[in-house]
Amino acid sequence: MAGIVTSKLTERSQTTVPKGVRTVLGVRPGDQIGYLIEGAEVRLVSVAGAEHADPALEPFLEFLRADLSRHPERVTVFPREFIARIKALTKHVVIDHDAPIDGAVAL
Repeated sequence: MAGIVTSKLTERSQTTVPKGVRTVLGVRPGDQIGYLIEGAEVRLVSVAGAEHADPALEPFLEFLRADLSRHPERVTVFPREFIARIKALTKHVVIDHDAPIDGAVAL
């Protein structure tokens, strides 16, 4: 199929963005790229200078603002025992933020 540029996924589900694609997007090492998921297709886009727009964020923040205005008494600190329990349970948990995500990821 004409116009398709390919790259291969590594065992960690990583890939190198081909030079031609980097050129078209105008991205360089260290820049961020975005994935626009539209049905069964995914478009790769440059996000340089673009703000992420989450359609659920503003309504959620408005909900929180209204709820906190109506019920300020609901804002409390976590009990010390709860914090101690969380720390104990997660003491030996190591998180690799660069590890691939297993399974399906819905955005």
